[in-house]
Amino acid sequence: MADGARDAVVEVAKHMGKSLAVSKNAADDMMRVLSRYEGEAPMFPLSHPEVDQAEEEEVFAAAEDIIRRCNSVSSPSEMVDYLYAVDDAIAATALQGELASRAAEAVQAAMPRLEEEVRALLGSSERRLSLDSFEDLDDAGAATTPDGSPPRRDALSPEAAASASGVADRMLRAGYGPELAQVYVAVRRDALAESAAHLGVEAVAIEEVLRMEWGVLNQRIRRWSHAVRAVVKTLLAGERRLCDEVFASDEELGHECFADVARGCLLQLIGFADAVAMSTPATEKLYRMLGMYEALTAVEPDIESLFTGDARDFFSSEVAGVAAQLGSTIRHTIDQFVNVIHGESSRRPVLGGEIHPMTRYVLNYCGLLAECRATLDMVLADNNTSNHDTNDDDHDGGGGGGASSTPSGRCMREILTHLLRNLDEKSRLYDDAGLKNIFLMNNIYYIVQKMMVEFPALRELLGDDWVRRHRGQIRQYETGYLRASWMSVLASLRDDASPAAAHGHGGRAALKEKARSFNAAFEELYRSQTAWKVTDPQLREELRIAVSERLIPAYRSFVGRSRQLLESGSSSGRHSSSAAKHIKYSLEDLEDYMLDFFEGVQKFVR
Repeated sequence: MADGARDAVVEVAKHMGKSLAVSKNAADDMMRVLSRYEGEAPMFPLSHPEVDQAEEEEVFAAAEDIIRRCNSVSSPSEMVDYLYAVDDAIAATALQGELASRAAEAVQAAMPRLEEEVRALLGSSERRLSLDSFEDLDDAGAATTPDGSPPRRDALSPEAAASASGVADRMLRAGYGPELAQVYVAVRRDALAESAAHLGVEAVAIEEVLRMEWGVLNQRIRRWSHAVRAVVKTLLAGERRLCDEVFASDEELGHECFADVARGCLLQLIGFADAVAMSTPATEKLYRMLGMYEALTAVEPDIESLFTGDARDFFSSEVAGVAAQLGSTIRHTIDQFVNVIHGESSRRPVLGGEIHPMTRYVLNYCGLLAECRATLDMVLADNNTSNHDTNDDDHDGGGGGGASSTPSGRCMREILTHLLRNLDEKSRLYDDAGLKNIFLMNNIYYIVQKMMVEFPALRELLGDDWVRRHRGQIRQYETGYLRASWMSVLASLRDDASPAAAHGHGGRAALKEKARSFNAAFEELYRSQTAWKVTDPQLREELRIAVSERLIPAYRSFVGRSRQLLESGSSSGRHSSSAAKHIKYSLEDLEDYMLDFFEGVQKFVR
């Protein structure tokens, strides 16, 4: 073989190796196949005008014979020969006369084998994807790699994709694009459906979604929110890359095939979200629906870039429509949530002034919603004509600027304003003014502490002014409790008699009465307030200290005066026993008894 001819063959080999790329060994086999022609005519004489008709017929006859004999091949070298023969047959269709007719028949005869080959290659999918395949999940539940980007997953191995592209290119050049498209869509649509199923994507009828128990639906929604990102950002992105490679010579057909491959899986995902949006609004669904809304809006740009033409318009419109319906349902659910808080009218006071269950539920839910504040802002921003009034002189405390002035910040203040109003109403169910203040103190302290410790996002939405205002209210309720429960007790310990009267017989009788009155009042407070419950240990200790700081000094002074008066003027034990009889408790006794207050377990003085 001349140097020029050999160079031509080598260049062809390199080109075919790139397009076939079934494996490194396959490329080597192909080079060995080509080496058999050294010293002979080039393998593709049809591309050289100087080759005469006899040689053209000879080369085509060899190709025709290979196609006829090798419609079932297995080894890489045989497949290389077969594809080269198809190339020769396709080239021969451009000639004139009977040779062109025979070439067309040979190409037609080769197509079933090429279809079989491309079907096998397209079906050799990479390892199936599951949510466990991802190395991490970001805060929104999206699958990510360590650098924060969606994991790249090719639909096929690079070798299989290159080989499929080589076979597809011959089918396209031969004019068998529709047949290729049919095979491609059928195989890749099934492969995509199988991969999506591994992510938990299942076909569910709208009626079934509407009838689902919340526990089941909750898990389905959670999986869906993760899966929709994985499907669009990873699976469909991989399918699009494969489509671009296989249909490199016919982009328009490739785009159509990609849309057909993706249609069923994508509409299944969109349909589930639409069914959830159509379901009966319920507070427990709110957090999950925000997750769905976030997931849909997160993949909208990807859908815009993955699809073209009518397919892009169609899918973008579908996603936007379902996102809008979800947003409407979310807003309606929030309105319903506010109305439920406002309308909660149970008339049974919480035992011991503990935290109301409604407070726990609302705070925990607001904490969850605050974590979705960016999404909540998007949803609420679409409804600027909201009728909600969040101004409240007693509880709102002003919003300030920053996050607290956002739609989600205003929403959180509105919800908590209704909660605090309702708690005010419920505090009136307590006949004891001290217990009323304990109830309000417990609940507001719980709200503030939850924001400080567990829900910093909620604190940011409400603003520092709101937090300071309600911390101040806790101190006000503490003062209200001390005044209501202990003012009369402390008053009984005061020395309100003149010096002359205090040292007379009437003074001693008054002190005895004061002692009896204090003993009875303290024992009653002990009996009732040991049953009261201050839930937070720190608040409970602070409240005991506040009582002791007032009670112990006053009682110490009273005991000192009483003993001095009752024991004055006599060294006999009569007055000493009288003092002991009326001064019933030591300072240490009172301090010990105070440790039992606010534990929620009723006790009696021993």
